[in-house]
Amino acid sequence: MTLLAERYELVEPLGYGGMAEVHQAYDQVLRRRVAVKIIHPAQLGDPVNRERFVREAQLAAGLQHPNTVAVYDVGEDAGRPFIVMELIGGQSLADRIRADGRLSVEETVPVVAGVLAGLQAAHDRGLVHRDVKPSNILLPAGGGVKLVDFGIATVVAAAATPLTTGDDVLGTPRYLAPERVSGRRATPASDIYSLGAVMYECLAGRPPFVADGPVALAVAHQREPVRPLGEIAPDVPPEIAAVVERALAK
Repeated sequence: MTLLAERYELVEPLGYGGMAEVHQAYDQVLRRRVAVKIIHPAQLGDPVNRERFVREAQLAAGLQHPNTVAVYDVGEDAGRPFIVMELIGGQSLADRIRADGRLSVEETVPVVAGVLAGLQAAHDRGLVHRDVKPSNILLPAGGGVKLVDFGIATVVAAAATPLTTGDDVLGTPRYLAPERVSGRRATPASDIYSLGAVMYECLAGRPPFVADGPVALAVAHQREPVRPLGEIAPDVPPEIAAVVERALAK
């Protein structure tokens, strides 16, 4: 296993994402800036979270696609697993939505197309992301789109070993597909539903459902009709609204 300090100089923290700390670092061998994701010490006592972190490295390393983040190295330092990834400058789609309120069709469609391409690459390998949301979609400063964080991805195969029990529902309630709320296995269609919710939020300036608390949000996705996009954003062309509504079909 690679020792972190022997090769990578941590430059500055980039934040805390899920179960890990993310740092900008300098690869002293290849002389390039990278992102280093290190499991948070609080997660080390949970073998499921540790295994999920390792699984993310394995899944992401197997994906070589322009719309997913490249994994360069994995290792363990002082008992803490880490992943070395491509450093993406720019902002997340969540940052963009917070700053602009809503995006135009011309901005939204290329972002969604890029995420779809990344998802297609994952689905072709039998992987379902399970947590498609604006904060997991990066917009590099030089252009393009990157789908990140395969930490709760699952393998769509009968022989796959699940990292959760059948009653666990992983994902972000604001973008959670109805079948996931009811505890059914995630499929590629689950990712498409979540991306539909993201697209709705981009174009409407608000998510498909707003509720008090994660449980109410999850139930809304499962049972409530989505308010037509054309009512909230009448400037969105009908053919684009139809794409969003099909993606969000229960």
